[in-house]
Amino acid sequence: MTNSTSSLSKSKLERKSIVRDPILIVEDKLENTLMLEALCDEFGIQYQSASNGEEALEMAKANKYSFYIVDLMMPVMDGPTFIQRLKEFQPDATILVQTAIDSTETVIEVMKLGVFDYIIKPILPDQFHKALSKAVDYRFLKASEAAILEAESLKLRNQLEWLTYKETRRKAGDESWEKSSIHSLQTSLSQGSGIGAIISLLDMIKTEMKEDGDNYLINKSMMNLVIENQEITKNLLKGLTQLLEIINQNLEKKKIKASELVEKIKHSAEFIIPYLEKKGLRLALPVLKKEVELDIEVDLFLLALEEVILNAYKYCASKTSLEVFTSINQGYFCVVVKNIVDERPYGGVDEKHESLVLQPFFRIHPPVESVSHLEKFGLGLGLTAVDQILRKHNGLFFIHNAKDHTGEQVRLCVMSELLLPIQ
Repeated sequence: MTNSTSSLSKSKLERKSIVRDPILIVEDKLENTLMLEALCDEFGIQYQSASNGEEALEMAKANKYSFYIVDLMMPVMDGPTFIQRLKEFQPDATILVQTAIDSTETVIEVMKLGVFDYIIKPILPDQFHKALSKAVDYRFLKASEAAILEAESLKLRNQLEWLTYKETRRKAGDESWEKSSIHSLQTSLSQGSGIGAIISLLDMIKTEMKEDGDNYLINKSMMNLVIENQEITKNLLKGLTQLLEIINQNLEKKKIKASELVEKIKHSAEFIIPYLEKKGLRLALPVLKKEVELDIEVDLFLLALEEVILNAYKYCASKTSLEVFTSINQGYFCVVVKNIVDERPYGGVDEKHESLVLQPFFRIHPPVESVSHLEKFGLGLGLTAVDQILRKHNGLFFIHNAKDHTGEQVRLCVMSELLLPIQ
């Protein structure tokens, strides 16, 4: 006896926690109302009552109810009219209908009203409790679904707010942005091979060249360096022109399966293989886990990926791995390039530099001369180009620090994430 009572009490508590708002009984006959109220008490659920549809409608506008138990035949305003009027401002209302006619035609007509279930009169306690249990379960599932959707919406909203914040920071203060861009351009031009090197070499040649009639005698080694840096400068200008073309062009996108893109990614990444041995690196290529369809300009996306792989190689710690893998997240197909970095001298891309490295001409570190000939975009424009290419695809590009836990020791790594919208 004790166990049975305990079980019933627990059941009532559970129902009250699920159905926090009362139900509304809409019934014109007092004896039926009293019986339904007694059954609700036994079931462990709160209730209120109305004697006709008009009264119930006013109560529904003023209060919140978990669901409704409605008699079809009532004075002033009958059940069908009440349901129709209720649905105008509560389209998702959960409604149980009482009907004295147990025929197929009647049941069909009742369900056409958009009700959850029906109860045949005369109402039996077991039948009523089963109907209430179904309604409570339905409300619980609907509440759970709403909570999940709200959580997903909140998560997406937070992501969009974060992206908007980052974009606002990037664009805020035009004068400040112009100053930083000019400073970054000045630094890029003066660092490493290219224009800065040519200027330095020409200064040296001016001090050492000798007149020979109508000609000058110039050191051969210096002149060879000028020619070498001339080619690098031409590539820099070519990259700048290419970036402007990317910004202005209209994409010629085509449908492609993720599996096809992954195969092209593997082939595209081969350009870096000859240089891996110099740093003792391993290259891990992606394995597709789920097939999806994308709509992209493949060659342009692969150009962005090659730039990210080259950037990862330049700053990757020796005797580690360069990893390319894929995932699916929030409606995006993600291609991720991960490289381990040393805390010093590089230290990766910390939070304050995540947006800055996407700005034109900005560099955290000087150029890496050993692979400067591989760069499609010089002058600190590589990641700017990647960002522009992903924007053209309505995608996203992030580069940031993370902790790598896959080895014996936790190490700092940089994650470059290219996100393409799934079709």
